[in-house]
Amino acid sequence: MKIIILLLISSFAYAQQCEPENFRIIFSNGELTTPKQAFTAMNELALNLGNSHADEGITYDLAYNYSDDAFKELLESSNQRLWYVNLARLVYNWKFEINLPELNQHVEKYQEAILQGQKVLVVAHSQGNFHTNLAQQMLNNRKPAIAMKSFGIFGIATPTSRVGSNGAYLTNHLDIITSVPSSLPANWTLRRIDSGKIVDQIGSIPAHSLSDTYLSPYYDIRPEIIKGIKQELSKLTDPPQVVKSGSITVTLTWNLDNKNDVDLHVLEPDKTHVYFENTTGSSGYLDVDNRQGFGPEHYYTDCDKLQAGEYLVGVKYYSDNIRPARPVTATITISAPGLTRTFTVELDKATGQTNSKFIKLAKVVIGRIGEPISGRLKYQIIPLIGK
Repeated sequence: MKIIILLLISSFAYAQQCEPENFRIIFSNGELTTPKQAFTAMNELALNLGNSHADEGITYDLAYNYSDDAFKELLESSNQRLWYVNLARLVYNWKFEINLPELNQHVEKYQEAILQGQKVLVVAHSQGNFHTNLAQQMLNNRKPAIAMKSFGIFGIATPTSRVGSNGAYLTNHLDIITSVPSSLPANWTLRRIDSGKIVDQIGSIPAHSLSDTYLSPYYDIRPEIIKGIKQELSKLTDPPQVVKSGSITVTLTWNLDNKNDVDLHVLEPDKTHVYFENTTGSSGYLDVDNRQGFGPEHYYTDCDKLQAGEYLVGVKYYSDNIRPARPVTATITISAPGLTRTFTVELDKATGQTNSKFIKLAKVVIGRIGEPISGRLKYQIIPLIGK
């Protein structure tokens, strides 16, 4: 048995979400963006787009692409413009390593939202377009099948030759990204809002900045970006709601079918064991129990019954229609407000009812900030290894 945990850190969030909005807009950053800058960009998008589109609500999320090595190399470079062009060329030619576990986590985030009935639009800046294009290919090949007409991409300053399957994009005429071979051409002439004059003095690297140029109130491209994003939102179709949503959701899928059965297990804070023989807990429900293969199996909490404390999440290989049982790879995605963590588990042996124990993957801890009863909820997802 082998366990791969994506993003091995304990994480916190301070919000509560029960029913998801109809739209989820997710920002995918480029290689030269700190986490703080990425969150700022996501918030700027939210401020400009608002909390609804066509009378349907919008939630905002982040698919962060780490770039620590890129930052170190940039600081050591004597020619930052040449360095940036070379980096973009490496990414374009697939010679710059994309963090695959991180990308898998993004794909799981998109799948989780669509299974819950949300329409997903990823707004990708710079090299984030490479990640998002690849994520769309991976999502298109997922089992169970995903409603791909509910997933879209809007590109900003893209070094790619396409944006998703048929997505829109905006690149201004001064942007350094146009130096990347085979990148989509500039399709916007940048002008100042106050005078209407064409901009020609800010430099090719500053022209690439999302906050300082593309979303700046001083240039005319921001209204066009907002318009373009709204047009892409209008193209998305409602997916069928396969699973329900709650403050905590856990989704299990696996890579084999033909009556191959892997089971999801959740121990709630009061020790109620939620699984296929007890689908209703004190806090939540196992609303989907799949016994044919691929999944999903799914657990969600009821916001009106949410308990503070620890929710223990586990998985068990129950049975296989083939003898001997085939090895199976299970993927478990845990989501809480502002948090998504994905675990990949390789299971070698089906145990059926001969062994009631399950593999402990993680715990979701809910606490409160301030008052013990009325204080804000705090969520934390903690991976468990060998415990």
